[in-house]
Amino acid sequence: MNLLSEQEETLSLKYLSYMSEVAHGGSARKMEKRRQDLLAAVRTAIREGGKVKPFEGDVSLRNAYVGYWNVLLSVLNEDYHKIIDMEEVAERSYDAMEAYLLMQEKADEKLNEAYLKVPAAYQAFAAKHNVQLSEGQSTKLTRKLNQTGKVNTYLHQLFLIYFKSTVQESNMIEALNKKDINGMEQNKNAMKSYAEEGLAKLDTLKPFKGDGSVITACRKVLEFQKNEATKISALSDFTLKNDEFEKMKKAFDAKPANSRTAAEVDTYNKSIATFNKSVQDYNKVNNELNTGRNKVLNNWETSRKRFMDLHVPHK
Repeated sequence: MNLLSEQEETLSLKYLSYMSEVAHGGSARKMEKRRQDLLAAVRTAIREGGKVKPFEGDVSLRNAYVGYWNVLLSVLNEDYHKIIDMEEVAERSYDAMEAYLLMQEKADEKLNEAYLKVPAAYQAFAAKHNVQLSEGQSTKLTRKLNQTGKVNTYLHQLFLIYFKSTVQESNMIEALNKKDINGMEQNKNAMKSYAEEGLAKLDTLKPFKGDGSVITACRKVLEFQKNEATKISALSDFTLKNDEFEKMKKAFDAKPANSRTAAEVDTYNKSIATFNKSVQDYNKVNNELNTGRNKVLNNWETSRKRFMDLHVPHK
């Protein structure tokens, strides 16, 4: 019993360390070496566990542990490999991100379902062979792993609310930079709609163990995006004005100076003054939005990290 439980405790510590690092914001792709180290440890446990002889002909406990370790090996080797492959794509679309997070949760569920057989087998084995049990390190580790899973599930639903409008915001800014006014308007309207939808969902969520900090941080992001949708049009309007001014300037410059009438020169000078004013207005709005966006996004990341530090064990 000690031999098998100590092996499981070693694996649980390694697995908890890996999952905690990912949960605390580490990219699964960047954690690849840790995953490979964990896979090696699981393979060793399976190999050594298979060598454990039956106790008075009873192989139930050995088989329960080895069975779980095989599931752990499969999840880490196959499911998490797919998760790593999906990670980059997930950053570009809501549907891909939803599938990515769902796959993480399904992998955790598969492991939890497999692990439930181990404590039951442990209890049954102890009872059969008249062994008195007391809570040990493995039980504490199990609680920590369960806590990590609950926090991840809670944060996933919040992250999807945040991400749904934020990915549209990124698309909107990209379209604006490309001077794609139609694309900018479409993404702006989608951002506003998803922000309003997200704010309604946040009203239905309860704080996690009394901690509502991430809900508050998410709300600030969505409220900013809702407000941003009313102001961003000033930037797209400037893009149109800029194009019109460039065309007029090109036509004015193409005309010889001695051929220009006083009225044409006066109109051109007034256009320059008007355009310079629109540049100032553009810069003002753009700076306000950039400052506001950075503030709420930094607050979201800080709040999320603080939340994970508080509720997810590091080891």
